[in-house]
Amino acid sequence: MPRSISIVEYKVQQAHFFLEKIAQSELDFFAAQCFVDAFTSATRSITFSMQAVISEVPGFAKWYEGQQTKLKEDSISRFFNQYRTVSTHIGDTVVRGCAMGKDNSGRRVVKYFFMPVPDLPDVPVQDVLSICTHHFKTLLELVFNSLIVFRYQLDDRWYYTQENFDRLGKTIEDAEQELGFPRGWTDIGQAFSGPQRWAALRHTQTVGCQLNDLFLRYLGKQVEGPDSSTEQGANEGELQRPNSQGKQIRKDSSPRFPKAENNASRRNKG
Repeated sequence: MPRSISIVEYKVQQAHFFLEKIAQSELDFFAAQCFVDAFTSATRSITFSMQAVISEVPGFAKWYEGQQTKLKEDSISRFFNQYRTVSTHIGDTVVRGCAMGKDNSGRRVVKYFFMPVPDLPDVPVQDVLSICTHHFKTLLELVFNSLIVFRYQLDDRWYYTQENFDRLGKTIEDAEQELGFPRGWTDIGQAFSGPQRWAALRHTQTVGCQLNDLFLRYLGKQVEGPDSSTEQGANEGELQRPNSQGKQIRKDSSPRFPKAENNASRRNKG
């Protein structure tokens, strides 16, 4: 069974949790050191989880190879890779400097800094929180791009579109069956057309990207769905569609899985 993209979302949210804890450390030096160690480990897990979850998606391996090259060329990403080695395999920390001052409003401001150690002599000069935020944004951009490039496999909203099922040589009846419903479940009359049937499935049986709040906050963009203009209403239950017995189609809260194409569809793609 394919692994859920929710795993990647969880690791991103976990890294962000520790990033916020770093910002809240105030004068607790030990807490700051612990949270930076945890943040470093969590951010590394983001790329590990991406490979574990998306590796079987056609085209991912080649795409990710290019992304790895970019990460290796980024000095901050290289630093965190080295820091994780020092922290995990040696046990040392490079969070060793602290400065305190006041901002224009008189509020106390505490900043921590990386200091070189024998096993990691080259460290960034900017404060710890700024460097960690930069690294988090780099990995967030990586996850965002994967959700755009492989949206049909990773985003259940895009998977359940006529465009994708046409590409796979399938029909909406196949989609209904995949979701555990009788074939023709959304066919309730001519007034409910094909596009409306697809929209009903998406509005009630998909959850979409769970990282859009972080994408908007740090990147200023979000992963749009095929029904973006109506998704807010759908999430609030305003677009629940009745089935042929007059019952509402209920949203499924089960984990989402990357949708692997079958062998026939791969051959058809050449």
